[in-house]
Amino acid sequence: MYSPTFLLPERIRMDRINVLDTIGLDTSYADVLFVTNQERIPQQISSQLESHSVSWKKISVAEFIGDEDNWRDFSTIVLDTSEVRSNRTEQLWSRLKTLEQAGIGAILLNDHVDFPFDRFSLVKMLQTASVEEIWGRIETNLAFHNRLGVAGAEILQPPSSVVTEDTTEQLRMAGYVQRNFLPQKLPNLRNVRWAALFEPADWVSGDIYDVARLDEQHIGFYIADAVGHSMPAALLTMFLKQAIKMRETTGNEYRIFGPVEVVRNLNAAMSDQHLAGCLFATCCYCLLNVRTLQMTYARAGHPYPVIIRKGQPPRQLEGTGGLLGVFEDTPFDQHTVQLETGDKVFLFSDGCESSVGDTDEEGKFTFNKDFLTTTNMPIEKMMSEFNRVVHRKRKDPAEIDDVTAVGFEIV
Repeated sequence: MYSPTFLLPERIRMDRINVLDTIGLDTSYADVLFVTNQERIPQQISSQLESHSVSWKKISVAEFIGDEDNWRDFSTIVLDTSEVRSNRTEQLWSRLKTLEQAGIGAILLNDHVDFPFDRFSLVKMLQTASVEEIWGRIETNLAFHNRLGVAGAEILQPPSSVVTEDTTEQLRMAGYVQRNFLPQKLPNLRNVRWAALFEPADWVSGDIYDVARLDEQHIGFYIADAVGHSMPAALLTMFLKQAIKMRETTGNEYRIFGPVEVVRNLNAAMSDQHLAGCLFATCCYCLLNVRTLQMTYARAGHPYPVIIRKGQPPRQLEGTGGLLGVFEDTPFDQHTVQLETGDKVFLFSDGCESSVGDTDEEGKFTFNKDFLTTTNMPIEKMMSEFNRVVHRKRKDPAEIDDVTAVGFEIV
């Protein structure tokens, strides 16, 4: 996880280097602009930038907020929100919105600002992330900016007219269609009970999930989250639903794909499409063996799954893997965990992250007390109570994001 010290994950202890001492760059332009009052960033990040010939510059938060016109010569912004004073939040919001309209994305770290994030398409807040994931987000924004081009930035401009009643009705109907792609019934078994939560921020959602019985022994399940909001993200979820292949059948034979194969194939399918609008996605795919109680999983830029075991604190199931649809050769890891009777596994989208836990001042991820109160409940009741936790945590309607969660319990 990253700590409040800019871009320095707790689990990666490293010497830090001075940005300006490392690269003598032309300060009038760079691919990446780091906005922080810290003097250094981690060496692993700077090494990635150098190895990919990515130029970069570091400035203070005051410089970034105070100068209105000088930050459009960058492809992406990485900003440490812990240095933003409360009386400058509105000004920062305006600055980021202006940059987004120019096709420049931003990565916000440390969750110290209260923004209506649903009004952004290219601004991402990372509450928990490894160095690899931060670098993956940087790569995503660079790819977006390069592919979009200056002329294409016009598609990010807000519409000049208000949404008509007819458009609202079409969005409402699109939401119904999208829900038809969700599982109508969860595959409860004698020893495995399931529960799910799906609440779009608007009529349509950028999230999609599925839980499918693949044979007598295996259940595949996943959550995928399209980067962005509203209709473009919802359309991408339809592509994800059709592109995720859990098994293949040839004649009378079939083969179940392992999680890493599912994620790799999905990434290749997205990369091959060269999707207009530069859409990307996250995903976590899991395969449960209901006889051996082994669960194998692979993730692509998605929040870590959580395992809840009686008598022990919940813990995150970690694994590396970048965003889907950025680079065809992105590496993904596969991991297996042995479950036992009484265990629960909880998978969620990033709209739930702040309701699950936060990173403390020492850079350690800590589960929220409200979330912990739900973990001793049966999975169906836990999911219902977690929904209440999500709603209680929302301070303003503008904070509402797509909320999706899937969980099961071994009984």
